[in-house]
Amino acid sequence: MDCTSLHNINCGLNSGLYRIKLPFLGHVSVFCDMETDGGGWTVFQKRQDGSVDFYRPWIEYKNGFGNLRSEFWLGNEKLHHLLSQGRYEMRMDMEDFDNQTRYVKYTSFNVGNESTKYIVTISGFSGNVEDCFTSSTTNNNMNNTKFSTWDEDNDSLFTGSCAALKKSGWWHSACNCANPNGRYLAGETTLSNVGVTYHHWRTKFYSLKSTRFMVRRVA
Repeated sequence: MDCTSLHNINCGLNSGLYRIKLPFLGHVSVFCDMETDGGGWTVFQKRQDGSVDFYRPWIEYKNGFGNLRSEFWLGNEKLHHLLSQGRYEMRMDMEDFDNQTRYVKYTSFNVGNESTKYIVTISGFSGNVEDCFTSSTTNNNMNNTKFSTWDEDNDSLFTGSCAALKKSGWWHSACNCANPNGRYLAGETTLSNVGVTYHHWRTKFYSLKSTRFMVRRVA
């Protein structure tokens, strides 16, 4: 049913591509991280070299795109059905061009179906960098936020389209203090929050080398 199940059956499995069976969708291929933080993670986003364009319309974010062996978005529909199978935690790992790394982790993460515009609920922060996704000190809290793309504007706290302005599909509220699906601009840039950014670490004027989002079933 997910990479957690595979890991529980055989904790010696290597990270890589596996087939899992999701409700309503049947068998799908996913990338499993069997090493990080105990393993058993199903990866739903990965950036590493700019080989895939993430400025895509709603239908492509719904169905997924990219290469599971390099850069990809698993797909909101797959992610919703995956998370419907239990209670999941979420982890984001990131790296800059100086080979420094940071991570954030959330004890609860869920995504609704398409009729809800794939609304996300997220809570329970921990990590070694300040929280960009659920902090109550900014207008960028993405909890209970609908997904937006350039052709489907669902951001709640911005008069324009965050997805069009920041060149990414994401759970935008007020354009967020992170833009993991932004343009791959490779380091320092003069463009504000258009690159692959995480403001609380390398600021909105630095596009990260890599990001990876993944989920693991905890109940």
